[in-house]
Amino acid sequence: MLKDKKKKYPPISIIIVTLNAQRTLESCLRYIKLQTYPRIDEVLIIDGGSTDSTSKIASKPILPIKFINGGYKDNQEARRAIGIDKSRNEICVFIDSDNYIVDKNWLMDMVQPLMEDKNIIASQTLRYSAPRNASLLNRYFGLLGGADPVAYYLGKNDRLSWASNRWNLLGKVIQGNDRYLIVEFDSGNFPTVGANGIVFRRSILLKSNWGDPENFFHTDVFVDIARLGFTRFAIIKNEIFHNTADNIKTFFGKRRKYMELYHQKLNEKRRYHTFNSKNFADLARLFLFIFFTFTIVEPLFESIRGYLKKRDIAWFLHPIICLGIVVVYFESAIYNLARNSLSYKKK
Repeated sequence: MLKDKKKKYPPISIIIVTLNAQRTLESCLRYIKLQTYPRIDEVLIIDGGSTDSTSKIASKPILPIKFINGGYKDNQEARRAIGIDKSRNEICVFIDSDNYIVDKNWLMDMVQPLMEDKNIIASQTLRYSAPRNASLLNRYFGLLGGADPVAYYLGKNDRLSWASNRWNLLGKVIQGNDRYLIVEFDSGNFPTVGANGIVFRRSILLKSNWGDPENFFHTDVFVDIARLGFTRFAIIKNEIFHNTADNIKTFFGKRRKYMELYHQKLNEKRRYHTFNSKNFADLARLFLFIFFTFTIVEPLFESIRGYLKKRDIAWFLHPIICLGIVVVYFESAIYNLARNSLSYKKK
């Protein structure tokens, strides 16, 4: 019976990018170990030069781990590209070091649609988890369906909010069953998919042909292949827990670094922008988000609406997080403008 099961499922490569990930990596690996999936062929940990106990945790012989010094200390997306390059299997999985796949059948559920339909190029969870034993902050992000309220208000969230019972995200649902939805995305208006637990066909993603690892960004490469006609995702009716940050200060620090690297320093290398300043709809939604944030009423309404759907006081962090994000991104934008202006004057 076990032999037949192993034959049924393809071998998979799990790619985890790390940098000083001792806070979450051990739990991440433990949950992978508990999976019922019969053919976890390799777990590639692509490290950016950790100085904590990340490598020690990765050296425990609980999984077929390959620890790779990937370089690109400040760019985890580039390390994802290295992980794909080093993988030896067609079916690959991105599981970030702060992702916990609590459901022991998670991997089987995620791979199954790719076995059933050759036109499905990737599968992703419908929601993030918001378990009661998690911190207030992590529950909030799970409830919202993303780690950034800007994406939420732009309508480009990668997961469904717990305030919604039906699919209301980007993409057209073309088919569905009790296990998953089949969704086709529009390459011109794409959600922020591609990280935090996604299974994909390696040969299809390689058609993105990003070249230099610094040209890799998880949403951009899926947009690249969507422009080639590969648009079909399976959205699995399950969850993944994202241990985003241990406190608000750490979270805002992460978002600042994220903004500075991927939306400023590497902006010219991006092929798709979650916020497009030349797109009227994006501009209008961004201004609405800023207006909503400073008038407080709408974020508070969203908190109440969400609370009535799923009773959790974490919803009421929403006005605070919205305000903090506006301040952090505004400061980052002003700093970048000043830096660019100074560089121009020196020339």
